[in-house]
Amino acid sequence: MNKFLYSILLVFSSFSVYAQSKDSIGEIQTLVQRVDSLEHELAYFKLTNEIKVFNLEIEMFANEVFTRYIVLKLDIDNRNFDIDLYDAYKENYESHKNRQQALFESIKLKKNLFLLDIETYNFSEREYELLMSSYRLIDYSYDSLKSSMNLLKIGIDAYKEFF
Repeated sequence: MNKFLYSILLVFSSFSVYAQSKDSIGEIQTLVQRVDSLEHELAYFKLTNEIKVFNLEIEMFANEVFTRYIVLKLDIDNRNFDIDLYDAYKENYESHKNRQQALFESIKLKKNLFLLDIETYNFSEREYELLMSSYRLIDYSYDSLKSSMNLLKIGIDAYKEFF
């Protein structure tokens, strides 16, 4: 009789463990789906943040160059001409030119990495379009930088004419 009760107890325990493991599997699947969802959101926010920060760096550099041009223009307007100042403007321009070249190389690498990251994750059509619009802003920011550099060069050439 003890063996019979022991067998019944064992059978009921098996059913209980089976039911608990079935519930655990469901919970695990729910948690795995939630982790995948969070990973997807994190990847989207990470890419969005990286591209915005990069665009901001380019725009800040363009503003720095444009500010230098404004200072140069004010010196021209105020007839503040000095050969040492001209040399400083010229050196500053060359420094900015080197920095622009390094930034151009960085842009090429970051754009490729960004495209690779976009392809790695399965973004929705809306997320993809938003990321790509941010991606295209890099070119506009760099064009702004090139325009500022051209203005600075023109300003330096104009400043030189007064000597």
